[in-house]
Amino acid sequence: MITRFILAAALSAVLSPAARADTVLAICQSGGCECSLSPLSAQEIMFMVGETFGSDTPVDPTRDTLVYEPDLGIVSWGDGSRSDIQRHFGGTGDCPIKLFPEPEAMVPLDGTWQWRTLGESTSGCPAALGGMLAASRVEFMSTRVDWNGAFHPGRLAAGFPQPDMPGVSPYEWRETGPYRWLSDNVQSRECSDGTCAEIALGLNMTLVAPDRISGLLSLRSSIDGPQAAILAGFGMADCRVRVRYDIVHTGP
Repeated sequence: MITRFILAAALSAVLSPAARADTVLAICQSGGCECSLSPLSAQEIMFMVGETFGSDTPVDPTRDTLVYEPDLGIVSWGDGSRSDIQRHFGGTGDCPIKLFPEPEAMVPLDGTWQWRTLGESTSGCPAALGGMLAASRVEFMSTRVDWNGAFHPGRLAAGFPQPDMPGVSPYEWRETGPYRWLSDNVQSRECSDGTCAEIALGLNMTLVAPDRISGLLSLRSSIDGPQAAILAGFGMADCRVRVRYDIVHTGP
């Protein structure tokens, strides 16, 4: 009973368009069933329930039907045809498999986009920097973008101020998840008379809606060397800044 409860809960949690093509799942109640491809693979199902769960003989998950009764929380295998399973629950027909549509890709809107700073935090920075950031929290960097049918921050960042540091390339982006991109290549380190100054800039952007991009800017500046202890008193030895922002579609 515990095993049935766990599997029933798992099925309830993962039923979604991300279906797997191994096993047919029949969701049945009084009056008939609805059949679809299982959200779990045959291998995952067999790992959870074993080879004979709900059956007197080993089952074949690519042939047999996994029957789920949500009203009772019961999961079992059916080795008959889907028509037989349908009739068993008082339905008619052969319980055709319902195919889930592929989710549509999210595409940002062409037009004017504008950066809006939402909040900022500082650590180890000059005391006046936090106030300066708060006072300058205004809308800026408005640019028009034609996305060509897909989100890539490079099309938007082309309108950003470009890094002006020796030996540093423009923003380079890599995809870290669905609609999520990161640029962390903007770094510079210069040394003179035993003192080294380092700057690193990171930009994260995620398309969260066709008209909104959410992001985080992180900046670190640090100084190592004989003067570091003195500079630390002024908040200049290791300064870190994080800025949360949205970039929103504002019009054509």
